[in-house]
Amino acid sequence: MIPALFLLLLVPSILCSAGCNYRRQRSGEQASAQAAPASPVSLRFDSAALSARITAIETAIEGSRRKLNVPGASVAIVLDDRPILLSGFGVRDLRSGAPVTPKTLFSIGSCTKPFTALATLIAAEEGRLSLDGSPKKLLPYFVLRDPAADRAVTIRDLLSHRTGVPDDLPAGWFERYPTHEALIRAAVRSQPTAPIRTRFQYNNYMYLAVGEVLAAAYKTTFEQVLADRVLGPLHMTASNLSIAAMQAAPDFSYGFSPDSTRRRLPMDTLAYLSGIAPAGGINSNAEDMSHWLRLMLARGQFDHQRLVSEAGFQQLLTPAVKTAGGEYGLGWFIEDWHGYRLFHHPGGVLGFGTRCNLLPAQGLGWVVLTNVDDQALPKAIGEIIYDQLLAR
Repeated sequence: MIPALFLLLLVPSILCSAGCNYRRQRSGEQASAQAAPASPVSLRFDSAALSARITAIETAIEGSRRKLNVPGASVAIVLDDRPILLSGFGVRDLRSGAPVTPKTLFSIGSCTKPFTALATLIAAEEGRLSLDGSPKKLLPYFVLRDPAADRAVTIRDLLSHRTGVPDDLPAGWFERYPTHEALIRAAVRSQPTAPIRTRFQYNNYMYLAVGEVLAAAYKTTFEQVLADRVLGPLHMTASNLSIAAMQAAPDFSYGFSPDSTRRRLPMDTLAYLSGIAPAGGINSNAEDMSHWLRLMLARGQFDHQRLVSEAGFQQLLTPAVKTAGGEYGLGWFIEDWHGYRLFHHPGGVLGFGTRCNLLPAQGLGWVVLTNVDDQALPKAIGEIIYDQLLAR
């Protein structure tokens, strides 16, 4: 286990306001609604108490990791705009035994979607697009099969998975559609299964379309837009959207099979992510993701620099459509969890499982990066954090 990085401070709650399987949302992914959201609480601990709780969290995480046979994980916890834990557990490569550290890169899968949503909000505030405008203004070939939906569809609909179009392209799409335009043309012609804005239907290709809208708005690539507008200002210097760049880094994790063999998977099995980077292409580590948590908990501000206005930021967390277990905003699932209002997004790609979680009213957020496509450990760590920091 890599020692935790924590600050022995008095840590008040500072915010009083008011979260994928890559191919599909697993059944049961969205927890059943529980009690009404709790009122904001002040998470205050003296130095000794905080230190003891962090130690208990680390011990419990390592126990859960071993029990669930997850080779490696990295965890960041942010409270009151400061990381109170940045720690690695287990190994990033079972063959070499190299340990996971807070700098170890993992694919974060669909935890990319909130980044894409934020970049779109920024573009809207810069006047480059309108969330309530049609994507075809910048993407003329975006034509839905249902004429009524095609006339009504907006960028906001794409970001909230409420177009009525399912994510149903059969396997082999990456090989059949070598360009983003070809893939989007095929995806938007899928037979709709609901009227627009009436049903939550998770769709990676709609996020790809948003990425191409951003690329057109800035006359560059989506990757460059994200680097310039989000990753750069957040000093997420290790993060990237390239499997080749991830492998070139000095500290990255391999992915492992979900069966009990924990077979190391070839990194080229993730090549398909280049086809849908806005939906699931970011590679990052716990250190960089702690910056992302700080931005989200500070409502669009990082190190005294505001990336998006508070009004613009609030749109990310405003419910846009009901889901089976709660609601979805722009890139965030919204649910009641242990009586708290939880904003979260899971990420799952071949060999990697991630989960990002926010409790804005408590000033608390955490991210779990693992090298197995399974949400069991990320969810277990959420319960550990609840027991140590939130249970009353």
